[in-house]
Amino acid sequence: MSTKLTLALSGGLLAWPALAAAEVSTPRQIADRPAAHCQTPRWSPDGKQLAFDVYRPKKDERETWILKFDGDRKAGEEEVTTGRAAAAAALGGGSKAPIVDFAWAHDMTALSKPYVFSSRGVRKNFDLFADGQWLTPDNPGNDGQPAWSPDGRFIAYASQRKDSGDIYVLDLANDNKNLQVTLWPNATEFRPIWAPGKSYLLFTRSQSGSKGQDIGLVVDVTRPQDTTKMVTSWAGDEIRPTFSPDGTQVAFLSNKGNKNDKEFDLWVIGLDGKGAKRLARDVVVPETLGPAWTPDGSTLLFVKKDFGRDNPVMWARADGSASGRLETGTQLNGDLALYGDGGPMKLAFKALGQKGSTDKTWERLYVVTFTMEDLKAGAGDAQ
Repeated sequence: MSTKLTLALSGGLLAWPALAAAEVSTPRQIADRPAAHCQTPRWSPDGKQLAFDVYRPKKDERETWILKFDGDRKAGEEEVTTGRAAAAAALGGGSKAPIVDFAWAHDMTALSKPYVFSSRGVRKNFDLFADGQWLTPDNPGNDGQPAWSPDGRFIAYASQRKDSGDIYVLDLANDNKNLQVTLWPNATEFRPIWAPGKSYLLFTRSQSGSKGQDIGLVVDVTRPQDTTKMVTSWAGDEIRPTFSPDGTQVAFLSNKGNKNDKEFDLWVIGLDGKGAKRLARDVVVPETLGPAWTPDGSTLLFVKKDFGRDNPVMWARADGSASGRLETGTQLNGDLALYGDGGPMKLAFKALGQKGSTDKTWERLYVVTFTMEDLKAGAGDAQ
């Protein structure tokens, strides 16, 4: 079977006082499963669908599901599966192949199923699949964490072909040619992230010993030797980077300077590695996602590690001028995913129930809506 994928290609808030709570809609529970955690929501580019992961710890099983919406109303859901499920199940002793590292295509009309994911194929390792096709049949080792470029030409992914991992891209316009993007022999690079509307690619580099994790940038994936630079090279760890909507800044989490290396703060920095600014201390580290930017690039949403207040959802201006709390009505929150197209924004996230609930066993997914006007409620709380 041909593995060529054909696409229609187109061209320094350091303390938290009593903050004013922004107005939001009533939280709507949109997903839960018996004896399972619902995690890592990801909006489709058109905001009409939401992918999420289901993890059943007792069985150690993982699934990915897609919710479909008709306006604000949930209109259905379906499980993501691979066409090679039978062969994968045979390898797994009869269990179905897990779907992991799901990522949407930027063009929702390019494929009948506009997404890519990693799953265990006819071999025991993980490979990439999209639109029913096996994209990495010739790659040894595990392939995962795919990210589709905004122009639809490339799929970046992490590949463990050697002892350490590297970032590769599939060039879909060139017969799925594999290009190695990161070139350090003694480091591991992972979590590729594309800049909105551009071909810039962020990644996280992990080195052994005390060097920790840093954030790197590739300006042109076809010329990585000449266009790669490090955005951070700090002591400690910098993780979970996300691009600002205009692609000029990076928000991330870092334990820089903290006595407890498990304590991470929210930072923002320019692509040139200059102008680093700490916006909040001691935030919750998401499963895989990074801080969520509002569509205008002015504000970041994150979860504050504050068990006394049930880990509230917070916001902070990227320039450090203001901050506040987004009162979601839920407890022990995490994994923020924000969608906005000029109207009210939709925030999907996981939580252990609504406030006051004593059932804190299984994570569920919720959605609230709000506007930028709502976030002005805390504008006087900057420090």
